[in-house]
Amino acid sequence: MTTLKRINTQVLVIGAGPTGLTLANLLGQADVDTLIIDRKPGTVTEPRAVSIDDESLRTMQAIGLDAAVLRDVVPGYGVHYYTRPGGRCFGKVEPTGKLYGFPKRNAFRQPLFENTLRIGLERFASLTARFSHELVEFSQDQHGVCARIRDAEGQMIEVHAAYLVACDGGRSPVRKQLGIEMVGSSFSSRWLVVDTDQDDDPFWQTRVYCDARRPVVEVPGPHRTRRFEFLLKPDETDEQALDETHLQTLLRPFKGDAPVSLVRKTVYTFHARVAEKWQVQRVFLAGDAAHLTPPYAGQGMNSGVRDAHNLGWKLIGVLKGKMAQSALLSYESERRDHAWALIKLALNLGVVMAPATVLRARLISGAFALIGLLPPLRDYFLQMRFKPKPRFTRGLVLAEGQAGTLSCGQMFPQPMLTDAHGHEHLLDDAIGAGFALIQYGDPTRQRVDELKHGLWSHLEARRILILPESVQAMPAIPGCTVLQDREGLLKPLLGESHPFVLLRPDRYIAAIFDKATETQAAESLQSLFGIALAHSNEIEPSVAPVFH
Repeated sequence: MTTLKRINTQVLVIGAGPTGLTLANLLGQADVDTLIIDRKPGTVTEPRAVSIDDESLRTMQAIGLDAAVLRDVVPGYGVHYYTRPGGRCFGKVEPTGKLYGFPKRNAFRQPLFENTLRIGLERFASLTARFSHELVEFSQDQHGVCARIRDAEGQMIEVHAAYLVACDGGRSPVRKQLGIEMVGSSFSSRWLVVDTDQDDDPFWQTRVYCDARRPVVEVPGPHRTRRFEFLLKPDETDEQALDETHLQTLLRPFKGDAPVSLVRKTVYTFHARVAEKWQVQRVFLAGDAAHLTPPYAGQGMNSGVRDAHNLGWKLIGVLKGKMAQSALLSYESERRDHAWALIKLALNLGVVMAPATVLRARLISGAFALIGLLPPLRDYFLQMRFKPKPRFTRGLVLAEGQAGTLSCGQMFPQPMLTDAHGHEHLLDDAIGAGFALIQYGDPTRQRVDELKHGLWSHLEARRILILPESVQAMPAIPGCTVLQDREGLLKPLLGESHPFVLLRPDRYIAAIFDKATETQAAESLQSLFGIALAHSNEIEPSVAPVFH
């Protein structure tokens, strides 16, 4: 008789794609006992997602992998819109800002990215990754989740975990076992996706050919790779689209008769859907299991990385005893609306990229021509300000609070800051992995090191004083890191206000307050986090962080 192998862990992650691997790295970094499994023998080997944004790169920074990821990235690329192959360029999107510390749009290759994340798992003793392992079934009660998993040899393993996170893709078996439906738009379209390497085209911007006869998207990648996406017509079968002769005909306007090194060719059907529920007790959906996004905005994978960071720090807080389990209810309420906003953005961009008629294509190019004559509108599109930014109005943030142009629930900017020795550091490197209390401006009116409420110590919040570029002397303040914004990124955003800002581990603003409202803000946050403190106003300031 074979004894069923049993494993106990705190978090079981199903699916080792970008979302699951990011989540596992976050949990491992916090020393949370984690098991991540995937039914594939390893991470993906074929190209899939090709765009990573500044918010995702900031998450990579949070798990200490930004430098490794950036080695395989073409940073800061934009989009040029053309009337047809060989036609005129009628519009450009070329974002240049680094509000969050990284370029807004970047080209990458998913196999390289996933491999970097997988190698990152090896840093953590609390984390185990098992490929060729498949979830068979699971059950849950008020104490945890029990999952039955089949390993590579067909043997069954019983895993007991406090929580299960399904990052198992658009056809999520976990979602199906929970009986959760996907809801939303009826949109769907079929595209032939062709990936190449050994490409000698030096143009590093995306080209979009808004040709009603055959819309095409051409995306550059790192290491001389390039992707072509062709919209298929309703009467074209997958077999016809993948035929070698037909493929050469499609590529000829772009590559002529030069030989093309094909890496992959496949037909994708794009959908716009959101799961009707993202949490059932101790089981969560994330990434494609929770939302399916058309690729026109390049936000499908990036939305999954946001899911991982949002859920990850909350799981850590609950498992480390810093927050009540009720705090996990904020995951869906914070992430769902923004995920759907990006799906709608993708649908709208799809109208531009793939016009249904020649007349609509001419109207779109004409509209872009008019926009180019109006500098505010031109810059709005050029700098990609049309991309919806998350603004949490519910969840683990206070509903009110303003500092200049920034509000509670927004992501805080990430400037490059200078220390007293003249060394430069991105803000997040000064903070580390957890919470932070930030003060910007004149420290003579009120100082971040004088905050006394016990919540800040309970959260182990780092204290950061950021001085404007006009300040000459940088004071040494015990228990506080003092830095200077010599590039002046924060001044136009925060103005002359000098409040305190509590940043969450995912760099969203949880609270904005001053000395007079400290107690009120802290008590409101305690209620949101489900925290009960015995001595809420007797603390010692946190130790200043060590840069890494």
